Amino acid sequence: MKRGMVVFVVVWTVVLFSQQASAQFLPGISEITGYGGATFDGVKNGTAGVALAVNLTPRLGAEGEVGMIFADERIINVNVDFVFNFGSGTSLLVPYILGGAGFLNDGGTDVAVNAGGGIKLFVDANIALRADFRAFLTSTSGKVDDLERFYGGIVFFF
Repeated sequence: MKRGMVVFVVVWTVVLFSQQASAQFLPGISEITGYGGATFDGVKNGTAGVALAVNLTPRLGAEGEVGMIFADERIINVNVDFVFNFGSGTSLLVPYILGGAGFLNDGGTDVAVNAGGGIKLFVDANIALRADFRAFLTSTSGKVDDLERFYGGIVFFF
């Protein structure tokens, strides 16, 4: 247990103080993320999709996303979010929070708001790995229940 805690502290110290020169969050820089993961609404289902983001400031970006949830009936997910990045233009590890709105459609359309957060780990100046969690709250009139989503993805900056 003690050795595991020491390893944890050492790894996080290296990650937090590592520097990487890049312009990943300059305004106008765009990023595209391909992702896959799982959603939970009482039942675990697979999910996959793509997100496209544009940085508006060094910390704030706008992201549009299209995805599919592979449930009994496939559910299409479309949303627009604002992303707030906590890292700087030289951070190896960039935590973020986000929130937005869109819809979930499985034959009937549910309006959904979402909020969550995640982390981007830069493996190159223009490539990052991303882990993300989001909670989706849906309108009460549709057929889709509230759900949570975890995913992993790869981000390309251009």
